[in-house]
Amino acid sequence: MATTTPRIPLSEQESAEQNGLLRVSTLAELQDQGVVTAAGHGHTVAVFWHNERAYAVDNRCPHMGFPLAKGICEDGVLTCYWHYARFDLDSGGAFDIWAGDVRTFPVTVQDGEVWVDLRETQSVDERYAEEVPRLEKALEQGIALNQAKTILALRDLKPAEATRQIVATTAEYGLRRGSSRNPGGWGDGLTILTAMANLQPHLSADDQPLSLYHGTRRVGSDAMDRTERILLDPLPTEAIPAARLKRWFREYVEVRDADAADRTLRTAIAADWSPEQLLDMLAAAATDHYYRDFSHVMDTLAKAAELLDIIGWENAEAVLPALTSQWAQATREEERNAWLRPENLVALVEAAVPELESALDLAAPSTGGWDDSLIDALLGDDPQKSLDALLAAFQQGLALADGAQALAYASALRLTRFPTSNEFGDWDTALHHFTYCASLAQVAKRAPSLELARGVLHGAMVVYQARFLNMPAARLPNANTLAALPSEPAVLQEQLLTYCERQGGVDEAGAVTYRYLNLGHDPAPLIATLGHAVLREDPSFHDFQMLEEGARLALDLAESGHPDASYQTLVAIARWQAAHAPTPRATTQTYTIARRLHRGEAVYADDGDNGSGS
Repeated sequence: MATTTPRIPLSEQESAEQNGLLRVSTLAELQDQGVVTAAGHGHTVAVFWHNERAYAVDNRCPHMGFPLAKGICEDGVLTCYWHYARFDLDSGGAFDIWAGDVRTFPVTVQDGEVWVDLRETQSVDERYAEEVPRLEKALEQGIALNQAKTILALRDLKPAEATRQIVATTAEYGLRRGSSRNPGGWGDGLTILTAMANLQPHLSADDQPLSLYHGTRRVGSDAMDRTERILLDPLPTEAIPAARLKRWFREYVEVRDADAADRTLRTAIAADWSPEQLLDMLAAAATDHYYRDFSHVMDTLAKAAELLDIIGWENAEAVLPALTSQWAQATREEERNAWLRPENLVALVEAAVPELESALDLAAPSTGGWDDSLIDALLGDDPQKSLDALLAAFQQGLALADGAQALAYASALRLTRFPTSNEFGDWDTALHHFTYCASLAQVAKRAPSLELARGVLHGAMVVYQARFLNMPAARLPNANTLAALPSEPAVLQEQLLTYCERQGGVDEAGAVTYRYLNLGHDPAPLIATLGHAVLREDPSFHDFQMLEEGARLALDLAESGHPDASYQTLVAIARWQAAHAPTPRATTQTYTIARRLHRGEAVYADDGDNGSGS
């Protein structure tokens, strides 16, 4: 509180400023002028003389940084002159929740001199503990600026803990309320949030909190104005065989009974099933039908597992049942004409599924042991040959995870070869195919099963159906074209950002990305640059998916001994982003204001008085 503190002994005044005390003015000057400002120790303060007392506040309005010294005081209330946010002058508490509280400082008067105490009175732990509930309040209120401010504060206070805390707090809020897309639970915002948390090690320091802000903002938007979900209980017994529970779950999803499926899943969780068992049950129901919900079911399964990796699998009961309504309601592609005519792809897959049991060794170690012949077959014009090639590879010892990875790479090549002569909306078709296959590859690493292997066969048909998106196929630049491009990594990164600044730079963005990688430059800065190209925009759900799924696959391909496949996957990200930028960047404008306020930078400037810290 901005109260008058005990007098400063004269012997200590010489060192007062070194100890965090700031001389503001004489008392007479303050009384005459009504308000004075001063800067020091990283702060700019406004000191008001009001009701025969001195009050000190941070001079920057917590809303958008306008100098509070330009405001007015009346009856103990300070009103900002810009957006009229009102604050209790004594405590700094905001009457307008969109503004946020302003920091106040103790004031002392010594021998006619006014001093402000800028020393921190709370420990890091105390400040951190105050910020966590502020994030939930900002979500409930739907105030994106306050969400950004809190994310920046949490990361600044405890960098090692903040990401998990931000994700856990935001996910709990979103799961509790459901989303506009999926009233029963999981929404697109949770996928974005988890994807951005996964990307943290691969983004620049500046873009890490921005990525979490994108995720948090989307979760809050999804759940805004929704009432809390009514949660079910597990069955009153845990003595049910695992095989029966799995069978029940699949049956209830089959007949679209989300509540029965939910309660069955909760019973398995209460029985302490392992993460692998739980994922196996969900994956079996997900692949009982074809390409469910245009890839979103498989995407959600992978992201739900990854969210639990971040916040802890002890939270499975809060996360996994939020998937059941999506499972029950999802579309089933075998019911669509495209899967039945002119070629009956469903019949081809159904004939191949029985061969999986004899062909596939679920215990085979993942070695990345696929070759280009499998990729060629998957990208070919004969769906039967695609299925035969997969079965033959499994028969020869290829692990399920490796087969799924090869499929994901083939689907990435559909984007690398996507010509700009296609209709713009066709990008989404190729994107859905890719995210299905890429998510399937992640789930296959965790919980391989014969049921999940069916999903690989389904994915092969998805990649086959997308062949028309590569007619004529876009080609990577030849050696002569690449040689004409710059060689310095920083220059190539800047060119990539430039091509993503304008429409029509799709092939150019792919070329500079491929040039960068073929010269042997470190992929890490390039991935960070791709991240920045996405995050500075107003990204769509698909933009986030392409960035995270693509980067994850590229890293996995490099680790498994397929560097050129890794490069081409990164080219796919670059081409996608160049096709979908620029945007108005309204989202990042809000975040930029919060970041500048957090850093003490000037947000508002007028006649040299910008209200920023020193």
